[in-house]
Amino acid sequence: MTEKTVAIPDLIASTCRDTLGFADLRGDEDFFDRGASSLTIVELQIQVETLLQVRVPTSKLMAAPTIDGWAGIYEAAAAELA
Repeated sequence: MTEKTVAIPDLIASTCRDTLGFADLRGDEDFFDRGASSLTIVELQIQVETLLQVRVPTSKLMAAPTIDGWAGIYEAAAAELA
C-alpha cells in the first residue's frame, strides 16, 4: 500500500470539511443526509480528483456517497493506475 492509498480517506474527509463545511462527518455518513446536493457532490469530486489525479465516473460516487465508499472507489482506481 502506498502513502497515496493510505491517505485517501483522510484526503476525502478534509476535502469534505473544506469544500462542503462538513467538519464532523463520519466515514459511513451519507453526504446527502448531511444536506449535499448532486451539484455539491460533483464539486467535491472535482476537488478530490484534482488532488489525487485519479478519475472515476460520477455515477459510482453517487451510488456510494460516504467517505468510506469514495475511499474504496478511489483506492481501486489508483491501484489500476499503479
